[in-house]
Amino acid sequence: MISADDPQSQAVIDIATRLFAAFGHDGTSLQAIAEAAGQDLAWVQQRFGDKHDLYLAVIDHAGQAERAVVEDALSPLPAADPDAFAAVMYDLSERYLEFCLGNPQIPALWIHRWLGDAADLPDLEQTYSVSLINDTRDAMRSAARAGLIDDQVDLGMLVLTLIWSVYGFLHGQAIAEAHSVSTDPRARQRFLAHHRQLIDRMLKLPGA
Repeated sequence: MISADDPQSQAVIDIATRLFAAFGHDGTSLQAIAEAAGQDLAWVQQRFGDKHDLYLAVIDHAGQAERAVVEDALSPLPAADPDAFAAVMYDLSERYLEFCLGNPQIPALWIHRWLGDAADLPDLEQTYSVSLINDTRDAMRSAARAGLIDDQVDLGMLVLTLIWSVYGFLHGQAIAEAHSVSTDPRARQRFLAHHRQLIDRMLKLPGA
C-alpha cells in the first residue's frame, strides 16, 4: 500500500487509475502512464514493477477505498428495529452513490473487467468485489435473524441489484435528455428516491 508520505507514488497510482479506467489495462502502456505522471519509465518500473504489477496496485487501492466506504456505512448494524435498519440501508445507498460519483474511475475499472479487460489476471473480482458483496450480505443477515426483514429475501442478489443500478445510473444516458443523468442534481435525487423504493420493496420493509 502507498503511504501518505509518498506523494510521487500516489500520483502515479492516480494517473494509472484514470488511464486504466479510460482505456483499460489492455489499452494502456506503462510508458504512457510514466509520461502522464511526469516520471521516467525506469523509475516507475523500479517502484512498481511491470504494467501488471502497477495494475494490481491500482485495483488494490480502489478496492480498499470502496471497502472503507461500505464498511463505515454498515458500522451501525445490527439495527434495533426496521426503521433503524432502513436508515442504514438508505445511508449505504447514498454514500455508495456519492463515492462512485466522486470516483467514477473506480466503477469504470470494474466495467472494463466485465468486458474482458486484463483477462490474464484472474480472481481479482473474488478478492475485492465478491468478498465485499458477501461481507455486505452477511452484515445484513443480522436483520433477517432478528425478524426485521423477510428472511426469504436473497440478500446477495439484493446487493448486486443495488450495485448494478448505481453503475447503470453513472454510465447511462437520460432518455429524454442529452446529458448524462449522473451530472444532474435533480436526477440524482430521483435516483436516490427510486433506490429507497427498491430497498423498501426488496427487503419487504414495513409500509413498502
